[in-house]
Amino acid sequence: MGAAIARHYELLDAAITLHGGVRPVEQGEGDSVVGVFAQPSDAIAAALHAQRTFAHEPWPGGQVLRIRIALHTGEAQLRGNDYYVGRTVIRCARLRAVAHGGQTVLSGATRDLVADRLPDDADLRDLGSHRLKDLGAPERVWQLCHPDLADEFPPLRSLNAFANNLPTQLTSFVGRDAELAELRTVLEADRLVTLTGAGGSGKTRLAVHAAADVADRHPDGVRWVELAPVSSPDAVPYAVARTFGFVEEEDRPPTQTLCEQLAASDALVVLDNAEHVLEPCAQLTQALLGAAPKLRILVTSREPLGVPGELTWRVPSLNDAAATRLFSERASRVRPGFQAEGSEGAAVAQICRRLDGLPLAIELAAARVRMMPPARIAAALDDRFRLLTGGSRTVLPHQQTLETSVAWSHDLLDDSERALLRRLSVFAGGFTLDAAEHVCTGDVVDRYAVLDLLTHLVDKSLVQADVDDPEGRYRLLETIRFFAGARLAESGESDRIRERHRDFFLALAERAEPELVKADGLAWLDRLQRDWDNLSAAADWCESTAAHGPFLRLVTALTLFFELRSHLAAGGRWFARALSHDDGPSALRARALWGASHVALYGGDMEALGRYAPAALAMAEEIGDEAATCRALNTNGLAAMWLGHEVEGGRAAMVRSAALGRKLKDNWALCDGLKLTTVSWMIQDDFEGLSPVLAEFKAVSEALGNRFFMAWYYTTVGWAAMHQGDFTLAEQEMELALAEDKELGGAATSGFVVAQLGEIEAQTGRYDAAESRLVPFLEKAAATGDFLGAPWGVPALARLLIGREAPADARDMIAGFVDLLRPLGMPINVSEGLNVLGAAHLALGNEAAAAEALAAAKAEAESISNPWLGAQAIYLLGELARRRGGLDEAEGLHHDALAMRASRGLRPGVAESLEALAALAVQHDSYAEAARLFGAASTLRDQMGLARWPVQMASYDSDVNDTRKALGEDAFAAAWAEGAALTVDAAVAYAGRAHGERRRRE
Repeated sequence: MGAAIARHYELLDAAITLHGGVRPVEQGEGDSVVGVFAQPSDAIAAALHAQRTFAHEPWPGGQVLRIRIALHTGEAQLRGNDYYVGRTVIRCARLRAVAHGGQTVLSGATRDLVADRLPDDADLRDLGSHRLKDLGAPERVWQLCHPDLADEFPPLRSLNAFANNLPTQLTSFVGRDAELAELRTVLEADRLVTLTGAGGSGKTRLAVHAAADVADRHPDGVRWVELAPVSSPDAVPYAVARTFGFVEEEDRPPTQTLCEQLAASDALVVLDNAEHVLEPCAQLTQALLGAAPKLRILVTSREPLGVPGELTWRVPSLNDAAATRLFSERASRVRPGFQAEGSEGAAVAQICRRLDGLPLAIELAAARVRMMPPARIAAALDDRFRLLTGGSRTVLPHQQTLETSVAWSHDLLDDSERALLRRLSVFAGGFTLDAAEHVCTGDVVDRYAVLDLLTHLVDKSLVQADVDDPEGRYRLLETIRFFAGARLAESGESDRIRERHRDFFLALAERAEPELVKADGLAWLDRLQRDWDNLSAAADWCESTAAHGPFLRLVTALTLFFELRSHLAAGGRWFARALSHDDGPSALRARALWGASHVALYGGDMEALGRYAPAALAMAEEIGDEAATCRALNTNGLAAMWLGHEVEGGRAAMVRSAALGRKLKDNWALCDGLKLTTVSWMIQDDFEGLSPVLAEFKAVSEALGNRFFMAWYYTTVGWAAMHQGDFTLAEQEMELALAEDKELGGAATSGFVVAQLGEIEAQTGRYDAAESRLVPFLEKAAATGDFLGAPWGVPALARLLIGREAPADARDMIAGFVDLLRPLGMPINVSEGLNVLGAAHLALGNEAAAAEALAAAKAEAESISNPWLGAQAIYLLGELARRRGGLDEAEGLHHDALAMRASRGLRPGVAESLEALAALAVQHDSYAEAARLFGAASTLRDQMGLARWPVQMASYDSDVNDTRKALGEDAFAAAWAEGAALTVDAAVAYAGRAHGERRRRE
């Protein structure tokens, strides 16, 4: 191998030199090599030369060496005569790290410069946008292709390959290579690691890069949890749950949800800025590590959690060389070309030593280079230390050093800048320029000067700007926010600024409310989601100051946001708090009661729905508020149908709601009323009644540009198609609905669609796919907010288990489900659950239990006039009668089921009933009748793509073989063909006619 490595260097040296590049001999990690070129076209020629040479080299011992090459273009600084430094070199190394042996990749910057200057026969392939492990902005990556080179490689090993929400870093990470290497080892050996150190010591930056460094170890991803905005200890587990996409479950501790959902997860969780919530963090980490043996947790805090198994790793200060590099890099951003050399280098070294190598303090000082040379910064900083320490020159503790540095930066601000900085501390999780202008102006801060002042604070590293955010958001580092918050409290402005903060986010919510239902609703949802921490802070301030009116307005305006972004448990809790104070009937309170009922509906809180919905309608009608009445009618109508058995009454309420919506030009209420009216027809599988309502619903939804409603339109079309046996159309429409729901951010109805897709896969014989969809969905349904999907997904999975010959498992699953739903009403779901329970008992030979469940299922279905479920119950009762030997009773029941199914066009059930009657014909020795019915059913199944359950195959094959044997091959084939040629209506008519003729013969 030694000879091969030596030859490797020779070939690379030759390729670099031949094409005009230089190679710093002492630069490069391990056996890597750095080459520097004046022209990017020379670099790409050298890369192609090197790859071709390596591919054709006769390596010693038959070994094959493949090299990764990355090309990036930018400025690089030469240190001494043999070492290039700067962001370009670092970025190029990160780009190379994602490539595979034999692969050459280019950054977007390089590609733009060489696209029309490529070597002969060379081409570039777009590999897409990728996040590199330096966590900078995503990089467009291109692959160099040539006939002489390998062409196909696995996906790039970028952060895109691993689930993560690691924050983008806007500046380079300097001077921590040794620490990263050590943490890589530590994070493999220990499951709980806490990075400790003073504020500003670089814990967060080190943690985020360490997490990126080990992302490839964790197939379930890396989750970053920012705890700085968390104001309540109780909110810690909720913050963690949100990063995994879990939502709050009603009456269930979030820690329990996390422990259950992450039990098998191999993930890394990073808890950043935990010092103010140490106790809840300690409790949560202990619970998670105990429940999830593969989970690892990395914490940043100014002090340890103090739990068993914790490894405390103190973040060291930067050494002199690294500190100087950091200062120089940050200074060059505000003063291009800055280099710490000569007298300036000595001053920079003095600054870094006086700041004890603390990265944040160094960055604050470096930001001053724009206005003063390093020597003046050093002198000013030294004077500040002397003042604070009474002239002592002793080494200062880190915390005092940081506070001194922040205070020094603060004191150098003018009055307007100081006022803005302290007022910005009220924002939780970031803010926009618009928010700063509305909340922070007054006295010495003029609204039209905020942008300039904010720019100054960014330049001085006191405010962080997220240039990639579509709104242009800003934030304060927690250390700065803490310092500024203390200054705000001292100023006496705190209450006034917090009220402004509350009023701004109340106005934002109310401005967003009508926009959420329009074509650009997604953008508004995203905006509200980005300000979730600020909205929460505003709600808390309302409650703590007894601002009852603003609190009620805020939660009411957020009703649809709670639904569409699955903040349903939080929304329910906010409504309960806001409604606890009652000032008597009002339009606002009626709207709030409707909002509470709407959130309860989509959140699966049936008790709250039953309480709030009638109260909302009664109050709206009492005060004569038609707008509130219009919306309250919808939730009351659905409650009547879903929780009770009043389909007609519920539909009447929705029709009245839609009429009011048209009158008031409230298109959302009109759409919602039409949507829920479609539900009323779906409950009864009445496609004739559904069709005109669905057409109007589509037209209004399209005119409104509301994609959430369009997703429901696709869902309804898919539902109708599935029940009529057009599984191809059903799946296509359901997939469209699911794609919309996913893009829109997890609409609460997406779980219903997932359950239906699992049912479609099962009915069409893709049993593994159905199980793979339904099992993980149901495991996470409550935790992800898909409450509405579970009542459909559980029966679908239980039915699949019966079909795959696991009836005991199905019975155990469905029995508890039925017991849970029965007290709530929900007749459509209870009926389906009882049908599946009856089928499970039937498969297990529990005839009495099957009869009881199926009779109840039939009664529930009849109470809502549902032919799908009613016919299913009758069909299963027919199978029960057949098992008991009552062939005449069985035949009568199966004819009843067939008639019901045929009258509503429920073709999957028609095929099932025809086969059941064919099997009974075999038992009556009426083999020609059986063959025709089998042929008709088989053709219908083929047309639909409807599969038979595995559990049915043995008896089906036996009946068909008996028929063939009894008739003889020719007669059997002829009778089968006759049945296969029948239309559905003709097959149904034949079944009745053949039965009658046989009865007459008997």
